[in-house]
Amino acid sequence: MKKQPSRRITRRQFLIGAGATLVGTTLACNRGRGIATTVSAPTTTPTPTTAHSPTPTITPTPSLEGPADLVLLNGKVITVDAADTIAQAVAIKNGCIQAVGSDEAIRALVGPETETVDLAGRSLTPGLIDAHNHFQVMGLMNGYYVPLMPPEVRTLAELQAKLQETVAQTPPGEWVKGYYLGLAEGRLPTRHDLDPISSEHPIWLMQQGGHYGSANSLALQIAGITADTPNPPGGQIGREANGEPNGVFYNHRAMDLVRRYIPAYTPEMVHENIVSTQPIFAAVGVTSFQDNNVRGVDMIRAYLETGKRGDMYLRGAVYFTLEWPKDLDRALNQMEHYQDEFMRFAGFKFLLDGQALMAYCHEPHNGVRWDMPTWEPQTFKDAVRKLHDTGLQICVHCIGDAAVDLTLDAYEEAMNANPRPDPRHRIEHAILTQAHSTQRMKDLGVVVSTQPAFIRIGGAYWPGVFGPERADRLMVTREWLESGVHLALGSDAPTGPWYTPQMTLAEAVARVDRNNQQLEPDQALTIQEALRAHTMGSAYAAHEENIKGSIEVGKLADLAVWSEDPYTAPLQRLWQIPIEMTLVGGEIVYKAV
Repeated sequence: MKKQPSRRITRRQFLIGAGATLVGTTLACNRGRGIATTVSAPTTTPTPTTAHSPTPTITPTPSLEGPADLVLLNGKVITVDAADTIAQAVAIKNGCIQAVGSDEAIRALVGPETETVDLAGRSLTPGLIDAHNHFQVMGLMNGYYVPLMPPEVRTLAELQAKLQETVAQTPPGEWVKGYYLGLAEGRLPTRHDLDPISSEHPIWLMQQGGHYGSANSLALQIAGITADTPNPPGGQIGREANGEPNGVFYNHRAMDLVRRYIPAYTPEMVHENIVSTQPIFAAVGVTSFQDNNVRGVDMIRAYLETGKRGDMYLRGAVYFTLEWPKDLDRALNQMEHYQDEFMRFAGFKFLLDGQALMAYCHEPHNGVRWDMPTWEPQTFKDAVRKLHDTGLQICVHCIGDAAVDLTLDAYEEAMNANPRPDPRHRIEHAILTQAHSTQRMKDLGVVVSTQPAFIRIGGAYWPGVFGPERADRLMVTREWLESGVHLALGSDAPTGPWYTPQMTLAEAVARVDRNNQQLEPDQALTIQEALRAHTMGSAYAAHEENIKGSIEVGKLADLAVWSEDPYTAPLQRLWQIPIEMTLVGGEIVYKAV
């Protein structure tokens, strides 16, 4: 592949746009960038195999001997190695960590062409790895949808007023599409709330979490949804007492009944969304992301094409979402198993329930449905088994405890039928779990990928849905960690208002809701544990712990310079510490001014 150009992005540009050891190594690093590889998708259902390695294949490293390309001196280097070593300086060569140690030792590697950065006492950490987000949707939210967010929109009246402004600028007949965080009224908008806004524009709104949608009557008419329309399997249409649809849709399969009539965004739009989101993540210290919900073969292709075009400077791993049973054929036969140093196809994703109101649980809760998975259980297990045989990872969205246990059942059956080594399948979110599930996670080698910032949004809300007797089982991060379950952290951006690792770390440590009340404080992590989960834990979640996630000799030089020490900053400050510089492969991709 061609060498990627350096991207030096200032904070102003971001705001406008949205004792050293020196050894040779054969680890995958190269400042000249990696070799792309493609494994064609099979044309028939595969037999049990381990042919597709989940670990990225990247160019072998040249020698790390000789003068450094770049040195960072006079800092607090938080290595996140096994001993959590603190050093002073780092040397980088050919995109990799050449040496870590004292200022004196690293200065010995400075040559005539070595670039030197004085950290001036600032902290240097591994680049943050966001283990769960919807990267291109970040860009989508900034153009395709109308934002109806705080502080402008907090009430239904404010939402209606904002939509009226949009309708006034939209030709009749065109769709008006928006998203909102929540309303003070504590409910979802219905068609009766949206109909007064316009009878000439179909309107579609999504709650920012992405699993609830609202339509006006014209949109329902276009989609042909009436009192006689049955609920799709795994989804629910909101209804009035007389059976008429009220305009609210729960879970993706129900939402698709309307969304299929909305003009689709193009691959070019997806490409632009990906490219435009990179500076946003780079500015907060993220160097790698894992997009765990990529819907559609064309969307996967757009991601991979962005990598092939050399337009990536953050490292991405993408997972194809199976929403309907017919998606299994696409997953098995239409996926290009492409990877280079900046983009790769990593595996597959299921959503087994929705948000809290639709959480699939063992016991009733106070939401809309508690007893309905989005997939028929045996169909789900069969699909998991076939995808397990591809040799790639599987991720499953689970909010309720029954969803978690069904997922563990499916993983265990697939692994028993084809005991390939270290599949490292994942459970995403795991908001409510039972104690016995934790041991099963460990025994099966399942990774839990969760998002502590949701405690800020849902911590005051979840106990009301699930009941006080289950409140101590909500996002039990310390239990998982102490039980030996591998834990990864991410933002789930943009399904919440915060996408920064700083907020993720702060909530993992503080666990405070929007009323600043702690949710099960005994489940809090230390800042050291949280940072490890957001770096090494997230690298492990993608089979990448040998090439990234810590500052160690031979690993990729993906780094973040903090303006303050995250290990010592007070909690009220941790969530807003600015990043001064972000490096990927030794290249500066963001620099504050």
